[in-house]
Amino acid sequence: MIGKNNTVVSIIKEFINSKKDEKGIVNEIIRDDVFSILAAECVVLYYALNDKEVEGCHVIKPVNGKMEQFVFINTTKAVQEQTWTAAHELGHVWKVDSYVKNKLKQNDLDSEDLVNRFAAELLLPEDIFKKEVDDKLIEYDYKGPQISAEMMVRLVTYLMNYFCTPYKAIIRRFIELSYIEECAEKQFLQGFENENDLYKRLIVENQYTRLETVNKAYSMGSIEQDINILERNGVYSDNKVARLREMFHIERTEVKEERYNFGG
Repeated sequence: MIGKNNTVVSIIKEFINSKKDEKGIVNEIIRDDVFSILAAECVVLYYALNDKEVEGCHVIKPVNGKMEQFVFINTTKAVQEQTWTAAHELGHVWKVDSYVKNKLKQNDLDSEDLVNRFAAELLLPEDIFKKEVDDKLIEYDYKGPQISAEMMVRLVTYLMNYFCTPYKAIIRRFIELSYIEECAEKQFLQGFENENDLYKRLIVENQYTRLETVNKAYSMGSIEQDINILERNGVYSDNKVARLREMFHIERTEVKEERYNFGG
């Protein structure tokens, strides 16, 4: 884990700022805008896979003699989990791990740790995260140093909705920013999971409409238009085209040319 390695964290923040400048990203809080950022960098396949263990992956494959990047996101996951997956895979696409290792001339850093910290710094920027936490603790009349299970769940749920990230990422961020000790992570995770009824009630009461939304999408770039072109040009047989439509849950629609009266 990167933990509180200030040098590595500073380099990751520097990397994010340079990428934001390069790509014209002005949002301070990214949330689910990360999907459009990712789609501008590679081909993104959204597919509802029944295997709950699979969140997503990043692969590089040769296409027409050129190496292309592809990211898969499992759309059976809730939107906050898909957001985290997209940010994580964006870190792979942008090669943040190589950037950090080259800067430090140090190859023994774990790439997954670096990419996870990139996702945290991108989606949960330190200054904004701290302000939201501190403001909420004042609102809750928090006296410290301990926090009740109910207050913790209220705080975590609020932050999940505000930043559109999963609870595990929020609790991990508490550790990274010194709100809790590393050894308390399991206790906080278990405590949150034990209060599932309260979590669900808070979503309804506070209209946290982002959370737990599941849209079992089946899409990849301009796949529907691409299939129509393949069909129109006779590149694939009718059976193959039908199979592609079935895979991506695309209904066949007849496109009628519009005609207008002109010239009497």
